[in-house]
Amino acid sequence: MHLTIVSRLMTCAAFWKHTNIRSGDRIFPCCRFKYPIAVFDGNLSNVLHIPEYQRLREQTDPDPGCAKCYHEESCGIESMRQRFNNEYNTDTVELKYLEIGFDNICNLYCNHCSEEFSSTWAQKNSKVSKKQSYIISNRPVINIPQTIERIVFLGGEPLMTTKHKKFLESLKYLDRVSLTYNTNGTYLLDDSTISLLKQFKEVKFIISIDGYGGDNEAVRPGSNWNNIEKFIKQVSECGFNFSVHTTLYKDNYKFLPNLSKWIMHNKYDWSLNLVTYPPHLDIVNLSTLQKQELLSLLTNDIPNKQYIINHLK
Repeated sequence: MHLTIVSRLMTCAAFWKHTNIRSGDRIFPCCRFKYPIAVFDGNLSNVLHIPEYQRLREQTDPDPGCAKCYHEESCGIESMRQRFNNEYNTDTVELKYLEIGFDNICNLYCNHCSEEFSSTWAQKNSKVSKKQSYIISNRPVINIPQTIERIVFLGGEPLMTTKHKKFLESLKYLDRVSLTYNTNGTYLLDDSTISLLKQFKEVKFIISIDGYGGDNEAVRPGSNWNNIEKFIKQVSECGFNFSVHTTLYKDNYKFLPNLSKWIMHNKYDWSLNLVTYPPHLDIVNLSTLQKQELLSLLTNDIPNKQYIINHLK
């Protein structure tokens, strides 16, 4: 009985209810999982029933791919694994939550990114061949389950193409689905996109911002702060939800005070996570003096403050 309880505590409901499909037709159990488990054949109804998902549901030991969640839990904060377990049961296998990125097309060359998520990054990296540039096939997505309640669009930058719109237009139901876009906030929505999105239950944009103004442009080359502010104004006027998401790493930790001041002044929702890959950008690699400086910048307004402190330890 004890072993059964332990195994239940160590599992993740994502293996029953969620999938993450990325450019290159790669299937991941979630956005944090460390390696792809299979190749997507276009049949969305079949994804959770492939042998690789069955293996994950049956194993009793923590999978190495789940390392980031277990690290967060060891640092005393709620992990994505725990949030999945709070929201979903493991009684049935049915796709409720879909994350999908159709390609790596992106206009930015962010310091902490790679060719996997940015075509611009790939073009600037002369060591990357065309075969490694993560351009996916044009295979259509078929058999979309009507059990889906939430869709998250990943990038690249999903608003640079119309692929997200074509996918949404293929759905047979709209008002039961919540949408989220991970975006860099540099592309305004056109009228037809706004009209389409307003038919859904809820729409939220998670805007990646790693510094205020010129600071953001410095670590996210290609970004334009004026365009970001225009995007925020547009989605606000449309009645869509949005939040700011920041990734903290060696190159931008000094930007926290100005970024925090801007966010608090505007009363924006704000989340923050740590870059652990590539490893050389991890804040654990700061010098002792730099770590002390970072700790001095962690006011009570900074999200995940205790996680940052515990991570540095």
